[in-house]
Amino acid sequence: MAAWRQLPTTGETFLDHLGHFVPDMEAAHQELTRLGFKQTPYVLHAFTDEAGQRKPMGTANRCVMLREGYLEVLTVTDGSTPTGARTQRQLDRYTGVHIVAMADPDAMARRERQAAAGFHPQEPTPLKRPVPLLTEDGGETGSGEAAFTVIKNPEEDMPEGRVQVLSHHTEELVWQEFWMRHENGIVALRDAIIVPKDLGEAEDRYARFTEVAPQRLDDGLIRYPLARGGILLATPQRAAELLPGATVPPAPGVAGYALLSDDLAATRSFLEGRGFAPKDTAWPGVMSLVLPGSLGGCWLVAESEAALPWNG
Repeated sequence: MAAWRQLPTTGETFLDHLGHFVPDMEAAHQELTRLGFKQTPYVLHAFTDEAGQRKPMGTANRCVMLREGYLEVLTVTDGSTPTGARTQRQLDRYTGVHIVAMADPDAMARRERQAAAGFHPQEPTPLKRPVPLLTEDGGETGSGEAAFTVIKNPEEDMPEGRVQVLSHHTEELVWQEFWMRHENGIVALRDAIIVPKDLGEAEDRYARFTEVAPQRLDDGLIRYPLARGGILLATPQRAAELLPGATVPPAPGVAGYALLSDDLAATRSFLEGRGFAPKDTAWPGVMSLVLPGSLGGCWLVAESEAALPWNG
């Protein structure tokens, strides 16, 4: 895990980040702190319109930056905007993961291919958010503006959540050394576990969306191996088997995800010391943790990529 790389190159797709939708940002912030994560400052989302004006989107976030990938925690600030209203509808279904974002170095070209593959990608969203510039010790030296181009699809295209593709334009601002050091030893994001209503229907749709051939691991589990990380489609029963103790959200939805630790025993000891109850799994080198209700979802934390059950 020494050669960290955040962004894909031409022809690659990475699982970039996952987003929890939460009703109470302060409660989620406190639990993430107890889990041992540093979090970026609370920021209101905005986009730049055609006239160059910044417009509020009706949501706000904090992020947990990892050596590979990151986690986003998002809440609604204005339910009257299109993004705020869609986010609230999804949040009303369940608290937990609703964003599955894949990175492509050329989101605009990807948008054209999505349209050719039968999807209905919306106009690109140029997102920006202010970012403090920090030294490795956390001293603030100035500020910058992180920039992204996001390609979203209507809910009918990808009903499991806000499954989307984006390009990063400011890697050095988004992944600063200070934000990537966490007490819990968790270093990387890997696979998202998605529960569609109809596994058979979703199989071809995700092949077209990810541009990856599916691997049918068994009758209830299909994986799309990306250049980094992957997408797993699972029946509710298989998702429950992969995530011991988790309450699988109603389909369609996202049940949980996999993370890597640089020292699994130390991660487990830290979490137990903070009052959490990680559990052994059927797979050596992998533990599970049902997240607090303020965050929703469930983790699989592995000592290595090879230890994850779908890589065995």
